[in-house]
Amino acid sequence: MVRPRVCDALKLVLALSILSGCSSGPLRKFEEGDLGKEMSEDIAKKFEIKDLPSATPVPSPTPAPKKSKKKKVDATPKAKVIPIRRPQAMPFVVGEKLRYDIRFVGVTAAHMELEVMPEKSISERKVIPIRSKIKTVPVFDLVYRVDDNVFSYFDADGMFSHRFTMDLDESKQSRKLIELYDYDKNMSFFWNRIQHSEKGFIEQKESYSIRPWSQDPLSAIYFLRTVDLPREAGPEFRYPVILDGKPWESVLRYAGKEKIYAGGKEREAVVYQVENHHKGELRNRENKIWLSDDERRLVLRIETKLKIGSFAVALDQIL
Repeated sequence: MVRPRVCDALKLVLALSILSGCSSGPLRKFEEGDLGKEMSEDIAKKFEIKDLPSATPVPSPTPAPKKSKKKKVDATPKAKVIPIRRPQAMPFVVGEKLRYDIRFVGVTAAHMELEVMPEKSISERKVIPIRSKIKTVPVFDLVYRVDDNVFSYFDADGMFSHRFTMDLDESKQSRKLIELYDYDKNMSFFWNRIQHSEKGFIEQKESYSIRPWSQDPLSAIYFLRTVDLPREAGPEFRYPVILDGKPWESVLRYAGKEKIYAGGKEREAVVYQVENHHKGELRNRENKIWLSDDERRLVLRIETKLKIGSFAVALDQIL
């Protein structure tokens, strides 16, 4: 059975989630108008998802204005410098689709499909929408049904998350979640709705301090494909992550190289041990991630140990 404890383990190794949300009745999705009721109009507009503007002709050059002898004092607060972390050769492109098996104690309980969607715009920044769909296999539907959709909006140049949403439809409840990450203020906005068959309606609205240029559980999978990770024992790679609106930090350490079967064939993989920290305390360390040792840097497998057995996400097909 897919239990919430197992879901939390998957979330902590950043494989996204079969989280502890689940369905006994309809629960309305979040609409853009909902955000306007909870925040200022400016903030609601800031995180609105838009189509990219069409290309416009380059205007003719105009004569430069004459320089004034008087120096003007600019009292406008300087905006934060957004990092440019996009690699020259991106390891993934629009249209990439990957299918994973989600395995509990060696048994495939569900399938997860990841897809890189056409680019959009948030706050005049180009973003890459990443979609995940998780669905239990038919035999597990009889025990615990899962039909989940997750979206991340990943900055196309800075390689960090702007917005994260979940629409979960599972056995005992439905869950709708939206998270917005405001790096001008270094704050997250977390809004969670649950309709539970026994507990009824639950709603959470929270804000938390976060670190700049953080990852959500889905964008983290793609972020790790774009960065230079250690290739020897000793050095570590740290990066900020946001889980349920709260700031975490993940630490990767090189654990060797292996050849594993993934995506229909044997592949060379680089293995990393993953630790997860919250408020400076180590919370979880029994996790591993396998990345293909090639230009695509595919996530081949993510695994966490449980008290009984293990929980894994393994690449099944490149669609």
